[in-house]
Amino acid sequence: MNTPSAPVMPDFNRMAASFDRYLPQVHPVTLALLDHLPALAAGAEVLDVACGTGEPGLTLARRSPDVHVLGVDSAPAMIEVARSKVAGEALGNARFEVMSSEALALGDESVDAVISRFGVMMFGDVRASARELARVLRRGGHFSLAVWDDMTRNTLVYSLTMVLAKHLPEGHVSPLHRLNEWAGDGLRARLLEHVGLAAVRSEMFDWMYTFNSFEEPWDLVHRMGMITGQANLSPEAQEQVKADLLEALSIYRQPSGGYQIPHACRLIWGRR
Repeated sequence: MNTPSAPVMPDFNRMAASFDRYLPQVHPVTLALLDHLPALAAGAEVLDVACGTGEPGLTLARRSPDVHVLGVDSAPAMIEVARSKVAGEALGNARFEVMSSEALALGDESVDAVISRFGVMMFGDVRASARELARVLRRGGHFSLAVWDDMTRNTLVYSLTMVLAKHLPEGHVSPLHRLNEWAGDGLRARLLEHVGLAAVRSEMFDWMYTFNSFEEPWDLVHRMGMITGQANLSPEAQEQVKADLLEALSIYRQPSGGYQIPHACRLIWGRR
């Protein structure tokens, strides 16, 4: 099958300090992907792959105190933030380790479930991550993932990308462009089946980003500047990007002055 080109990775360590500003907007996705897991037995071992600053593993750990959650991420700065949350809440059933999703330092068939929200099967070596997911999952174990799919439906970032196209140098390629290479046509689901997972299903999930003012979405995308290329622009150009994005998002402005911006991602779930 035709598969996407060489991997490109954003610098997630640089994003760690401000990453949690993004979490409230995607929390509905956490709830949706956890809803696609069956009830977990007491003592079940759950792996959260590419967990960032701790989600969705922390939500599961709070909800199911008799389940053991291990969150892993290749960015040490992300893991440090996740560990601080565990310490602050005294969560005894969650721990976090620095580990690559492409080479998990875990035994074969060592976990009962695998979860991931906007982490695995998006950046890096997607095929290797899929193989590792299947390898560590016990037979009969379940997985539930959320991935960005059609980037035109990641409305906020897509709107910014369209605005930036007028300002960035010709030929600039964002790591986000690679997500579209994996979108649609069941490519990810077929890859998971190929590595030995069964009953793989997927669907698009729709929800809203909700903001009180334009400054809130602008703050989110402005902090993504190292990924989008915006950080390389002059202050004058960035001000123009801000004005252009304000205009692009005007169709989502509510009478109250807030914004309701539609988004959609793909949920993928199944078992081994």
